[in-house]
Amino acid sequence: MTIALQNTIAASLGVQQLTSAFSPAFSHLRILRNLIIPMPEGSPVRTAQIDAVLVCETGIYLFEIKAWRNAFVYRKKSGQAPPRWFLRLQGCTRAREVKDPAWQGGRKTTQLRSLLADELRLQYFVLLPCEGVELEGVMPAAVITQQDLPYIARLVRNNGRTARTYPLLDAEAIDRTAQRLLDIQGGLSVEDHVQNCRERSEQISVRWNIAGANNAMSGIGLQ
Repeated sequence: MTIALQNTIAASLGVQQLTSAFSPAFSHLRILRNLIIPMPEGSPVRTAQIDAVLVCETGIYLFEIKAWRNAFVYRKKSGQAPPRWFLRLQGCTRAREVKDPAWQGGRKTTQLRSLLADELRLQYFVLLPCEGVELEGVMPAAVITQQDLPYIARLVRNNGRTARTYPLLDAEAIDRTAQRLLDIQGGLSVEDHVQNCRERSEQISVRWNIAGANNAMSGIGLQ
């Protein structure tokens, strides 16, 4: 099974779990899948993909969905450097480093915030929907599993209704907000985002090849 297929299956599973957990808590909600948003000029990749965006009475909730399964997830922190994330499959002793999903979600949230009205609540989570995932050590509160979803749904409902930091959205406002998100996406597609990521990878590959060639020439005195 390819990584892309694994991610697609995990995203579908995650959306099903979101629907099951949030529908009892909210009478009206919208869930958008694979929302593509433009990133600021100068960003390494011109677009970003948000796996699931849930719009409900209390605001907008972004979900970065990871296809990790049957594994231990943990972080290592050294000094002032950002924490490094690792994934260790159950039954294995070696771990592999993975991209920081909390940083990924935070970066997309910051950009989307700049494109939306300030009076909208905007919050992100990293959802691990597959079986057999265990979180080790201290994790950001935004990193959640399937078992956490019913509690998270009640939490955002109760906090949103009692804090009143942001206005509550009725059904019309929810639909209007979902449409605003689609307007931000505009004509961008998942295929566009994949192409942008591919171009970025090719740029990095070219730079590595040039650097390697320069080092080789330097080593034999040709520079």
